[in-house]
Amino acid sequence: MYNFSNKKIIVTGITGGIAHASVKLLASLGAEIIVTARTAKKLELGLSGIEGNVSGEILDLTDSNAIKNFFDKVGSFDHLVTPAASSSFSLIKELDLDASRKLLETKQWGQLLCVHYALPHLKSTGSITLFSGTVTQKPLLGATMFASAGAATEAAGRIWAHELAPIRVNTVVPGVIETRIWGDLLGEEQADAQLNSIANTLPVKRIGTAEEVAKAVAFLIDNGFVNGISLVIDGGHRLI
Repeated sequence: MYNFSNKKIIVTGITGGIAHASVKLLASLGAEIIVTARTAKKLELGLSGIEGNVSGEILDLTDSNAIKNFFDKVGSFDHLVTPAASSSFSLIKELDLDASRKLLETKQWGQLLCVHYALPHLKSTGSITLFSGTVTQKPLLGATMFASAGAATEAAGRIWAHELAPIRVNTVVPGVIETRIWGDLLGEEQADAQLNSIANTLPVKRIGTAEEVAKAVAFLIDNGFVNGISLVIDGGHRLI
């Protein structure tokens, strides 16, 4: 397993299941981790069950001044991980414009702001791990805004891998992963039915876990020869 002792890692957005699993794994591998969440309640919930050298800060990823102040306070660090959890599914003719703008501001613009303000403090030997989703490659009805934000992030990540060298920039592209966001979007009963239906269509015949995505995050942080990629973790969903 990887050893991240003496490494300081910033994880923006601890609320989602993937972020929680990633922080839990990285902390178990010896990293010092600073996480963020929009509210104190979300921060407390996100940190529950995590052991190790982990601390948290309240941070609104749409507030550029707050983001700048956060990174100025953190100071020098080794790696940035940006798994902000925000989803909104709607057909284009029924689009909730306010919710759609909020998703872009949190997922795409928020990641961009974090990278921008992190750079003065990020070590040249470090890395940035962005987050997208396989709806950028596998069309899904109602996923216009999620796909738009993800595609923008993946494209920006490839450009930043050039611009910011030798800092490495990669993007994690999860497929259908079992987290509580499905229940929040659809309700528990409908979410279970939807996930079971999707699982039966996948080549691996199951839904992915947050822990499997977390392993990909650790890999991208550790491997110094991986740069500018979008790492798809979808059980082969894009193939069908």
